[in-house]
Amino acid sequence: MEEEECLSHSSPSTDNSLELRLQRVTAENIKTVRILVSSIFPVSYSDKFYQECMNNELTGVVIRNGEAIAIVAVKPENFETGRVLYIRSFGVHPRHREAGLGSFLMDFVDEKGKLLKLPHAMLHVQTSNKTAIEFYKNRGFNVDCLVPQYYQRCSPPDAFIMRKPFH
Repeated sequence: MEEEECLSHSSPSTDNSLELRLQRVTAENIKTVRILVSSIFPVSYSDKFYQECMNNELTGVVIRNGEAIAIVAVKPENFETGRVLYIRSFGVHPRHREAGLGSFLMDFVDEKGKLLKLPHAMLHVQTSNKTAIEFYKNRGFNVDCLVPQYYQRCSPPDAFIMRKPFH
């Protein structure tokens, strides 16, 4: 079964024959998506999260050789500061980092935010995750505030809220 394409552009990798393609999360690929998510995030995602990701145009996964290697999941949400495009999950498998996949995923975030006419993207990031914080800052995000004790089974448990305006 051919999976629906959400977003596609040429891969920035050195092998120009590879094209990045963001696919929908489906019953056929959910197992490899769960493996990816559990291998890159220090938190456990609920079954409800995975159900909400399936066949959702606001969630995409990059699959290479049958293995999920990157995921992005966004959702319009209301916060005290107003309506935002909340980044629920954003990650690249460590073996595939520094190859442009994160920028590719961020293009998806930007496209969806503008399409939905939302003013900002917003996310939580663990305060100790310096690499992710730097990545987000380089792509227009700013640290908005500290949320103490945001994570339940992580050390440190604190998170930053980061925001990026859509122009």
